[in-house]
Amino acid sequence: MCKKDGRVTPATVVDHIIPHKGDQQLFWDTSNWQSLCAPHHNGDKQREERGRFQAVGEDGWPSS
Repeated sequence: MCKKDGRVTPATVVDHIIPHKGDQQLFWDTSNWQSLCAPHHNGDKQREERGRFQAVGEDGWPSS
């Protein structure tokens, strides 16, 4: 997500690409892991999983 925003940030969180929702097999599936910085994991990714993600353009305004 940081790279998509044009910056390089150290990753501090292992994120599940597909939410595991308690499924242990999916939880430990390393092909379902991605590294994220904590702000993106705790903000954008959580909103995306809850269906409240809004893409934002380079100008800072919501995009369709």
